[in-house]
Amino acid sequence: MIPRGAEAIGRLAQRITNDLIPKAPDAYTIADLGLITALLGMIAQDFDRAADLLVSQHEAVCPILREAAARMAGSDLASRIEATLAQAPTSLRISDLSARSDATLRLMIEAHAAVEVAADAGANWAKRLDEAIWRFLEAQTAAEAYQVAPLTTDQTSG
Repeated sequence: MIPRGAEAIGRLAQRITNDLIPKAPDAYTIADLGLITALLGMIAQDFDRAADLLVSQHEAVCPILREAAARMAGSDLASRIEATLAQAPTSLRISDLSARSDATLRLMIEAHAAVEVAADAGANWAKRLDEAIWRFLEAQTAAEAYQVAPLTTDQTSG
């Protein structure tokens, strides 16, 4: 059997919506079940897209970190960036991809701070790299956004 987690979670959310919410005894229970349903929808999205998001994020952050390391050659931060980027994830498990993401994003934060200092000092390269970092962050935020349908009044009233 091939697990289809997102589909199974979606079916569970649909069952709550169709079977449990209409039978709920009060508005408080309806609201709780609606929240649970929305959260299940978010979990289903993460189940389906997590690996893609984490791999895409890594591919997008690597060139930025490589440029930062090249501009800060010889620094401790540059050495840590190079060492981190040289490591492959130990598997394609979400926990391993997340650990790699955590490490690279921590370095991104440090690099961004250093780039902003250099930009404030007037380094043209730093201004361009700062803009690239902000574009990455905006794109990443959009990619990680959840698609959640708003509750209708039918779902929130008893």
